[in-house]
Amino acid sequence: MHRLLTPLLRRVYVVFGVFSAAYCCLILFEHSSWHKERLYAKLCSGTREQRISAAFDLSYFDGEEQLLRACRVSSPTVRGLAMNSLWDLWARAAGHAAFRQVQAANLAIERKAYPEALRILTQLTQMQPDFPEAWNRRATVYWQMGRYEDSIADAQKAVALNPNHFGAWQGMVLCYIQLGDLAEACRCIRAALRVTPRDRALQHFLGHCEAVLQLLTPHRRVQYDTV
Repeated sequence: MHRLLTPLLRRVYVVFGVFSAAYCCLILFEHSSWHKERLYAKLCSGTREQRISAAFDLSYFDGEEQLLRACRVSSPTVRGLAMNSLWDLWARAAGHAAFRQVQAANLAIERKAYPEALRILTQLTQMQPDFPEAWNRRATVYWQMGRYEDSIADAQKAVALNPNHFGAWQGMVLCYIQLGDLAEACRCIRAALRVTPRDRALQHFLGHCEAVLQLLTPHRRVQYDTV
């Protein structure tokens, strides 16, 4: 019996080894820069279905660089897909357990159960202090609770970890507007526009804020601080 099993086991080991090697090669290929660039090309110039699929795959395969680049193209459709995929990528960046907590917090926010969402996200920021989206989501909760200074503090932590987080920059804009600090609001809008420079609504809002700020400070030139 042993003599009969030995050749069979060897074949099983060989098949398993080949399968494992092929799987590893596939993983390396899917996460390669070459594959991500192919997906980026499909996102920018493919059919509607190809664009949706490419945006999803770039999110899944950590194609943040390509998605950020797509946020700067002329096509509003491509930009929208890229921004949505970035939100998904950032939410999943700390792993499955953290993503489930983010989802639980989102459900609590939808129910306006802000203390519950705050508890979940506070625990998440303690467990994953390097997870930008945890800080950004808690900043959102603070915003909805009217705690604008706390919201700004968390959003600042989010952009310190991820300077490209346009959502956190825009969240700070809303808070600074509520606090009456138009200069800081303009600074944050400009920071968001560095990531999404073709966002016309944000461009118009910046122009409006700068005009109001100039009226409020007529005797001095408005300062355009860098971030």
